[in-house]
Amino acid sequence: MRIFYLITKSEAGGAQTHIFQLTKYFIQLGNELAVMAYPGGWLENEIKKLGARFYPNFYFSNRINPIDDLKAIRAIKKAILDFKPDLVSCHSSKAGFLGRWAIKNKIPTVFTAHGWGFSEGAPFFRRCLAIGAERLVSRYCEKIICVSNLNRELAIKYKISENDKLITIYNGVEITRNDAKESLEIGSPKIVSLKIVFVGRLAKPKEPILLLKAFNELPFELKEKAEVLIIGEGLKRKELERFSKENELETKIKLLGALPREEVFKILKQSEIFVLVSKWEGFPRSILEAMTCGLAIISTDVGGVKEAIDENCGILIKRGNKEGLRNALEKLLKNPSLIKKMGQSAREKAENEFPLEKMLKETEKIYASLLKSN
Repeated sequence: MRIFYLITKSEAGGAQTHIFQLTKYFIQLGNELAVMAYPGGWLENEIKKLGARFYPNFYFSNRINPIDDLKAIRAIKKAILDFKPDLVSCHSSKAGFLGRWAIKNKIPTVFTAHGWGFSEGAPFFRRCLAIGAERLVSRYCEKIICVSNLNRELAIKYKISENDKLITIYNGVEITRNDAKESLEIGSPKIVSLKIVFVGRLAKPKEPILLLKAFNELPFELKEKAEVLIIGEGLKRKELERFSKENELETKIKLLGALPREEVFKILKQSEIFVLVSKWEGFPRSILEAMTCGLAIISTDVGGVKEAIDENCGILIKRGNKEGLRNALEKLLKNPSLIKKMGQSAREKAENEFPLEKMLKETEKIYASLLKSN
């Protein structure tokens, strides 16, 4: 089987990790794989290491530019003629739209919705545009894989496609014994501070500034026993640096920038609390990865987050609720035993409900069924 993946960007991210996992799996099964994306990122390097083909598309962009979009479609068609895939799998909104429009299901095509552009919390104009675009190209694929039940329910609500075309396959994460926490036992006198970590691009829809503001309002004695680690890069970094300096938090807040995945996991294993603050999400992989490392979770209740996080392994807050975030941080920092208990529950839930093998096998079944019917 020859499988062709399309995704807008090759930078490190949840959807890119998803494609890397699938590519690695299907190559191991003896299939031929190719990936198209805007070049120059983590995914391009990893795909080439796996021995799969990488087709750069210099016209892929999240911006709307008719001329560039036409050039991107032309590049897609040229790659299709060269690679001659048996199946096409589109990911991310822009590449998902252009890929389906270019191929028009002349080759069996699947679209994976990692998060809809019309999710609650997204800007109104963007939501309207996304609904129209998705309705237009949904006819040009055999199946739409949704990474959470909420994603599927949103597609049904806005009449994106026939219900039987929509299927839920949760993101999966690899869990090994090495994912166990490396940090010292919580409560040990050797621990200098509890680590609160945020991982994500410092750009929309993420709101890392909300974490800094909530942390700044904690009682002095709680701030003294904790530190905030921000992993990621983006336009919002300057805002975070300015807030940290103005409030004399430079010793408590560390902006670590974009880090290799190995470094991210190393930090997660040495941390106690994971925080995700966002205006909208699909089904964030970052939360699942933090769960595998045994962290207690605090997250905005957006997208499919509540399908992963319950009261046993974390605390959900309303979108944009600084007070709710501050209260959640205060509750955990005052109760180290609760952090440990939630972290253990989070790891068990990730292991039982979101294993990587389950995602891979369910995706393989979809691919096989489409090739059989065609």
